[in-house]
Amino acid sequence: MSRSGGTERMAAWLANALCAAHEVHLLSLRLSGGSVFYPLAEGVRHQVVPPFSGKLGMFRQIRWIRRFLKENSVHCIINVDMGMGFYGILAAKKQRVITWEHGNFCNNWGSRLFPYFRRFAAKKSDYVVVLTEKDKNNYENNIKNCAPVRVIPNPAQSRDFAYDSESRTILSVGHLLQNKGYHRVVELAKRVLPGRPDWNWVICGEGPERANLEKQIAEAGLEGRVLLPGLTKDMDAQYQKAAMLVLTSDMEGLPMTLLEGKGWGLPLLAFDIMTGPSDIIADGLNGCLVPPFDLDTMAEKLAQLMDDAALRQNYSANSVAGMEKFLEEAILNQWEALLEET
Repeated sequence: MSRSGGTERMAAWLANALCAAHEVHLLSLRLSGGSVFYPLAEGVRHQVVPPFSGKLGMFRQIRWIRRFLKENSVHCIINVDMGMGFYGILAAKKQRVITWEHGNFCNNWGSRLFPYFRRFAAKKSDYVVVLTEKDKNNYENNIKNCAPVRVIPNPAQSRDFAYDSESRTILSVGHLLQNKGYHRVVELAKRVLPGRPDWNWVICGEGPERANLEKQIAEAGLEGRVLLPGLTKDMDAQYQKAAMLVLTSDMEGLPMTLLEGKGWGLPLLAFDIMTGPSDIIADGLNGCLVPPFDLDTMAEKLAQLMDDAALRQNYSANSVAGMEKFLEEAILNQWEALLEET
């Protein structure tokens, strides 16, 4: 929970939302940053599972969790991410188990073991929660004897925004990881920033790809034009002063950054990858969906938006299209209904 990712953000949001009507415990396997990144409500009881060394360390953690569940009379376990399913399922005795997919069925985070964890969780949980209808189909079509699958999207806030059509900042947000495709940002910036000296591109986030990105930016001669400010606590300010939001990921579940950008009325541009962008962006109405990794078309769409303030304003005005299905109250009601079933 010391990380600033979308998974951790959604864990904090759901815990905070549920604690008004439930006793909520939030267990972390580790807290490497020393403190939680996303604030937790006073009613959320957060605790770090003790680390145990050695080959049996994981099983000793599971045994500790099992004892915790009994001592606190826990009724339902929500495994936050499919990889965590192993812990909650083996620790459970009388508890009902929900496992929550935060990527999609094909996203294995570069691990050869993750598909086995996913299948185990999908078969042994009482329910699986996914983010999109496409991913529900993925699970049901690819896993025999899969647990019942429910679609509950990530929530977004509908903001009272005033879009700044004078902004000259392109924004991208997320961990600096290889699968976020930020090398494409540099390639795109090489095409659209020259000749437009008042524009820049800001990538908010931190991660292991920083050094590679800094090198690529320097080699492209874009220092001072493509900026890496690192972790930013006040992301609302970043969204408010941006002209548009661009997502360049290889794969996503239902990207929080697009939902945040939508809530702030930003024109949205993304590659039309398997799941996520097409659930949020109405192509040609409030943004652009581009064939996956077609840099020529993405650069063309970017340049068009950069040069046409009226088009940016129009996309912003239409940002609310489809927003109702992502509103926090609607999402919380779906979670409450699922908990009633357990």
